[in-house]
Amino acid sequence: MIRTFCTLLRRLASERRGGVLMLFAISLVPMIFATGMGIDYARAVRLRTKLNAIADAAALAGVSQPMMNVVDDTQVRAAALAMFNGQSAGLEGLAAAPQITVVVTHPEGATSRAVAVTYTAGSTNMFASILNLRSIGIGGASTATATAAPNVDFYLALDTSPSMALATTTAGMTLMDTVLKCTFACHSNNMAAVSTSSFPNLIVDTTKFSINKKNYGTKTVGGFPATVIDANGTYIFNNKTTNVPARCNQGGKDLCVYNSNGTAVDSYWYALNQGVRMRVTDERAAIRDLMTLAMQYADQNKRRYHASLHTFDHKSNFKTLVTMPNPSAAANLTAVSNAADAIDLVTVNDLAGGGRPPNGESGTEYLFTSLESVLTQMGAIMPAKSGQGSDQPGDTPQAMMFLVTDGMSDENIGYGRTRSAMRDQQVAQCNAIKARGIRLAILYTEYTAESIKDDEPGQRGLAEAAIPNIAPQLTKCASPGLLYTVKTDQSMSTALQALFAKAMVTARLTQ
Repeated sequence: MIRTFCTLLRRLASERRGGVLMLFAISLVPMIFATGMGIDYARAVRLRTKLNAIADAAALAGVSQPMMNVVDDTQVRAAALAMFNGQSAGLEGLAAAPQITVVVTHPEGATSRAVAVTYTAGSTNMFASILNLRSIGIGGASTATATAAPNVDFYLALDTSPSMALATTTAGMTLMDTVLKCTFACHSNNMAAVSTSSFPNLIVDTTKFSINKKNYGTKTVGGFPATVIDANGTYIFNNKTTNVPARCNQGGKDLCVYNSNGTAVDSYWYALNQGVRMRVTDERAAIRDLMTLAMQYADQNKRRYHASLHTFDHKSNFKTLVTMPNPSAAANLTAVSNAADAIDLVTVNDLAGGGRPPNGESGTEYLFTSLESVLTQMGAIMPAKSGQGSDQPGDTPQAMMFLVTDGMSDENIGYGRTRSAMRDQQVAQCNAIKARGIRLAILYTEYTAESIKDDEPGQRGLAEAAIPNIAPQLTKCASPGLLYTVKTDQSMSTALQALFAKAMVTARLTQ
């Protein structure tokens, strides 16, 4: 069989008559048309790619930042059509103007928008038209979705419990620990307690402690000359060993520093005097910077942003620094920025209250931080139901709560002092707030062992056991994706702005 086949091939190769040429001529025509139709198809594919890109642009035109401020769907549809027609008008190879359909929907409520662009068109054939195949049909679709930057009411709650006096830098921690034997500058280290061995550095001399002082005048206190050293009226006695109160010579120290009301300064004053960055002072800068960013967002998005500002620590010391205004209060964000200077630690009256806060009802009042209380208080302040933040008639601003805290629950919620991560009942409070449509963003100022290194052993053990659970519990409390952690030597301001930006939504293209 193989020998026979080879013989036939040799005979065909030696053939000199015209049959082969005729066969080739006959086959040449379909080969040319096949090649030409391949070229026509390739041209159609390229044209479809260009029209798909134009459809993408048209869909995005309907959800662009300026268009998200337009509430009339007819105008949105017209903008998408204008974009498609304008960019497709000059394309070569179109058999006729494309047929376009634009559908505008609101899949997630009034502030959301989906723009679906569908088109059909024909790509002109060059070769196949000879066979009366004048065009190849092509088509495509694109959908862009976005949520408009809503009108937003921001409810800001800042932890100002004593642990927020922890230095935010390694250098600051080292200074406080070296000089005052306490890493964080809480008010409970009241320097008036000079007779106790717990606070050996309560009488300070300006050489060892390098106190920064300016001359704001002189005064006489109890017959002894003193110099006022800051704008708050803090004063320091002038002489080292003579003409000073007897208590200033205790422990071999030289000079005493007192507040304007005659009480001895504490370690918090010392940290401020030294310019030590603490969490509570960084909160001030973070709020100011956040308000600047919010004003920029409001201007860019043409939206109304308002804010209220609150601080908390123990359950009897919830403070409102700025209330939520009515929508006409254009200067509200500036007012919040200005109020940031009033963010401060709770004052602990060691002498009168034995370590309890002022007006404490009992020993159980010496408890920080009351997460139950702040969630209760904020829940009462915020609306029963968040609006969508659109400009539709009857709609109200979207409500968003920002909580800045180190997350350590230190409160009495029915069974003694907690000293733990947020309890499940507080997570339930968070969930109840979120169920009202309120987004809950948390900036976690990471709780570290430095906060408890000078604590009594029993309480230190409780806190150490709680630290690994703080972030997971706060994550449960926060809305999905809205927990941000700031660590030692990181910027709280940058972190809070990042959390704010993360809470905003942007347009996205989907296929």
